[in-house]
Amino acid sequence: MADLTVQRRSWLSTTRRRAHGAGALLGATLLLAGCTATGGGDPEESAAAAPEATEKATSAPPELAAACQEFWGDPDYTAPLSRVVLDRAATAPEAGPSDPFFYAMTGDDIEAAFEGAPESALAAASDLADWFRSEPELGTDADLEAFATAWDGVAESCAGSSVAASWVLGPGEDGTKPAALTCADVFDTPGTLSHFANANVLTSNMFKLVGLSPRTVPTDRMEDVQKTADLLSAEIAAVDDDAVREALTHVRAPFQDALDGDTTSDGLRDPLTELGTACDAAGYSSPELGELDEGESSEDDGGLV
Repeated sequence: MADLTVQRRSWLSTTRRRAHGAGALLGATLLLAGCTATGGGDPEESAAAAPEATEKATSAPPELAAACQEFWGDPDYTAPLSRVVLDRAATAPEAGPSDPFFYAMTGDDIEAAFEGAPESALAAASDLADWFRSEPELGTDADLEAFATAWDGVAESCAGSSVAASWVLGPGEDGTKPAALTCADVFDTPGTLSHFANANVLTSNMFKLVGLSPRTVPTDRMEDVQKTADLLSAEIAAVDDDAVREALTHVRAPFQDALDGDTTSDGLRDPLTELGTACDAAGYSSPELGELDEGESSEDDGGLV
């Protein structure tokens, strides 16, 4: 199998993550009932903003709630299966032909997570699993649009049981996205379905544009700069925690400066330190700066494979 340079958080190892069990499932139920983040958000406001999701979660079969919690990671979003699935899909075009059985095992993991879930959810999971059994061996001809469709199918089946799944399908009301989920999306979620379309997490992709340390923003990447600024703006509007929101505003600043004509970036070291502190306070384990890859190598590098 191809030797792919890891461009992602080394802290994804299971030794740094808590095991998911009955306590985590109970936490997911409480989260959907209104106890969203431990940061600056108002739980009562968050519950009021999504009464329909709360009602669906209350009536969701426990087998479905358990499967969706394992796949999406609510409420703490530490090492969910969905993150591995995104990583595998991003690396499949390059590494799939050399080791298709490895990717087929990802399909097995998906179906195992939904074993015992209602038939409709299991069918959606099987569609996603089948993608990993047939498409990776095609390499660059793998149908990534079909992956995105199957991914959304699993999200739809879990939307009433998982806050993360509901945000995959579309943005909710401003100020209602749990801070822990926002932090996970920034620090830990592969950019497979983002404008970067690779297995790297957002921080690693941002370093290639504005740097962890001071650098000049590449003028031939201004379209990505604009799209990244837009993505950060969406996260700023969505998050339910004031400290995380303010830190993300500072992360966005060098992108906005570049769009305004100042391509000399001070880098993201200080803004990400601030964001990490805010995420820690909101209950999400953030990386130490020494664990962040400055992202100077090939854009296609990455993956857990």
